[in-house]
Amino acid sequence: MKIDILSDTHFDFYFQNGNYKKENVVEFFKKIIDINNIGNVLVIAGDLGHYNDQNIRMLKILKEFYKNIVCVLGNHDYYLIGKENKAQFKDSFERVENMRELINQEAGMYCLDGWVVEIEGVKFGGCDGWYNDGYFGRQYPNGDFPRKSTNQQWKNCMNDANFIVGIENFDDIFEIERPKLERVYQKCDVMITHINPSAKDEHISEKHRRNSSNVFFCFDGEKYLRNGTMKHWIFGHTHDELEYKEHDVNCICYPMGYPSESGNGQWIKVRQIEV
Repeated sequence: MKIDILSDTHFDFYFQNGNYKKENVVEFFKKIIDINNIGNVLVIAGDLGHYNDQNIRMLKILKEFYKNIVCVLGNHDYYLIGKENKAQFKDSFERVENMRELINQEAGMYCLDGWVVEIEGVKFGGCDGWYNDGYFGRQYPNGDFPRKSTNQQWKNCMNDANFIVGIENFDDIFEIERPKLERVYQKCDVMITHINPSAKDEHISEKHRRNSSNVFFCFDGEKYLRNGTMKHWIFGHTHDELEYKEHDVNCICYPMGYPSESGNGQWIKVRQIEV
């Protein structure tokens, strides 16, 4: 099976002010997708965009290229930004549930939330995932780093603290996602989360290593990588291409990122693997 990989599509940054006529979207993605070698499945590892209505329209257009689309949601998919979102949803969790429902009611589209879908004999498992204190845990193995200051740093440097409604602490969502990880990590061939499953510095983009803010870009998934059945783990969140192998698991991040990072789509091509 051929699997095409993207993450961090941030649709609303590319198609602003309602400018997402089908022909414009098709032309845009023809620059990114190898039309002559399209995968059996497109995996999108979170951060579709800020607006559910636009996200599902984009996915429906992408579905015309692909027989199957499998995704999870990312931190930006929890954001309540703009009058429309704030009027429609009481909190971020209501928004993500609506997004999952819109995706999962479409034939050949799957938004994973702690479950496994089998496509042509390949089992895809996943959930949104989240960051925890794993990065600091490796730097301070005695557990002597202050949680209070980590929360304060999160509020100072992450928009998540301002735009995700319904949480108080940096790792609240990780505690929600943890049992979902537990349900699927020993049942899949391909694992998908939005967040990097390794808290090791060598598995973070070189330009960001030894930066304390990395605690908000990974979680300590050593247990899952070591004991899981997956051969590939696809993630996003960081807007840097990453690929490393840990415990014989091939871990891949291939982000589209913001227009300034992709040359408005000119500088990237969908990453493809074979399983």
